[in-house]
Amino acid sequence: MSRQQKIYLTTSICVVLTGLILSTFYRPYVYANQISDFGLADTIGSLVSVVGFCFFVWTFKNYTDSQKNKQIIIVTIVYGFVWELFGLIGIHGTFDWKDIVGAVISGIFTFLIKELIKRLTTRQELVTSKK
Repeated sequence: MSRQQKIYLTTSICVVLTGLILSTFYRPYVYANQISDFGLADTIGSLVSVVGFCFFVWTFKNYTDSQKNKQIIIVTIVYGFVWELFGLIGIHGTFDWKDIVGAVISGIFTFLIKELIKRLTTRQELVTSKK
């Protein structure tokens, strides 16, 4: 497993665990105390979905940067739009615009974190190869 793949796995696990912890403790706290958090408690799952899923998939296979970008778009569409449409037509959960926005934000964060990891690992490889 490459260094980049290890970072993807670690990031995926950390993001998903953070989402689970926030859903388990933060959401009930906000609801119980009637705190207005601008919908954050309602969108935790959407905010971590794209990052967690894409990074987990990238752990097990090397994809080109172009393939990763396409996967980010596809996963954002599935989690943000298709999944929410299931709620709109009564198949799963409830429809919520905030979840669509959360999934799009998650897609943007996925792209930005992917770029950061790429630059950090590329820079590290350059430093290592010069030694």
